[in-house]
Amino acid sequence: MEKMETIDFQHRNILMDSFKILNLPISDYTFPNIYLFRNVSHYEYLTTDCGLFISGQCRNGQRYIMPLNDLRNCDFQTFENLLGKQNSFFPIPEEWLSFFPADKFSITYEDSDSDYIYLMGKMAAFKGGQYTRHRNHLNQFFSLYNPQAEVISKNNATQTMSILQAWQNDSGLTVNKTDYEQCRGAIELIEELALWGTIYYIEGEPAGFIIGEALNSDTFALHFAKASKIYHGIYEFMFNDSAKRLETQFKYLNLEEDMGNKNLRRTKASYGPEMLLKKYRISLKQ
Repeated sequence: MEKMETIDFQHRNILMDSFKILNLPISDYTFPNIYLFRNVSHYEYLTTDCGLFISGQCRNGQRYIMPLNDLRNCDFQTFENLLGKQNSFFPIPEEWLSFFPADKFSITYEDSDSDYIYLMGKMAAFKGGQYTRHRNHLNQFFSLYNPQAEVISKNNATQTMSILQAWQNDSGLTVNKTDYEQCRGAIELIEELALWGTIYYIEGEPAGFIIGEALNSDTFALHFAKASKIYHGIYEFMFNDSAKRLETQFKYLNLEEDMGNKNLRRTKASYGPEMLLKKYRISLKQ
């Protein structure tokens, strides 16, 4: 027996509770991600006899199912009903692979789906040869600017939005080609979604911001980072400053996937990830 509903704010508490129980460091398994990208990924809330699932859609149009419960409670017939010939389970952490016998399931992954995981202490220190270029940019930034920071709240949401709008204008892209709408939703609902962020000012002018959230007790995910490109080194500064603010609470920083974007891949690799967290796709063998 299956019941499907369009994802909405009414699902917040039960989804937040489910994600907390799963305790995964994967950036996809959070309510803000599901809610903010609900229209892009066409997320639906699926109730079955063996637990809760979310149905979504990849960038290439392929459908997938996100499990929100212990899959040992499900039998093979349930898997067959959920997956059929077109669907797959995704994203699946490596520790769940034992639930899927190799004689019945096909297990694959793509590097472009993997989350970039960094040691928070390294990102806060910028020490060693790996960070030479970033350290130079950071030093140049501090030689030119004296940034001030505030926690993002309803009180400074208008200033935060002005940065996002300027970033969108500079991108030269339409809003459906960027994450503008999702980031705007994060700013507007930052308290309701239990997100945390910092807005940075230079000479009193809004210059950049970051927004993210705790995935579990060890890992913080940085979902959005936007800044004015006129301030050379501001992204290095924001990453470094955020890590300094978070390193007493979290061991790891998750900067999410690169989505196959070569520029993103180059940038994220330059910060020396501790690991690439693979996200597996599970489908029925035909």
